[in-house]
Amino acid sequence: MKIGEVAKLSGVSTRTIDYYTNLGLLSAERSEANYRLYPPASLQTLERIQILKKQRMSMAEIQEVLGSGVLPETEKLAEDIYEEFDCLQKKITRLEEQLKDAPVHVKAQISKALESKMVAIVSLLALL
Repeated sequence: MKIGEVAKLSGVSTRTIDYYTNLGLLSAERSEANYRLYPPASLQTLERIQILKKQRMSMAEIQEVLGSGVLPETEKLAEDIYEEFDCLQKKITRLEEQLKDAPVHVKAQISKALESKMVAIVSLLALL
């Protein structure tokens, strides 16, 4: 596929595809007319790059992941976990606002009730 077709099918600009190609994230062969031709697997690679970017990975980290042979299912799981953590962070921020003016004894009760939940969260983080 020519770069324009890859851009249209993936929703990624030709400039970005060119950037990824120059970084070595995408491979292209040259046609006799000197057009860059991308294999169909480039669409999957672009999708993987977008997922990894959503996880706020740097381009160097993305290069490492793509070169390591990490399975797309693993990336999907990581994306799901990241989205869940993001959601939890927003909830925590809202709760912090609500607790800001709460009496000290209420804060202490909530803190004590959350201790057991924190163990579960730390256990999950240990798995990562």
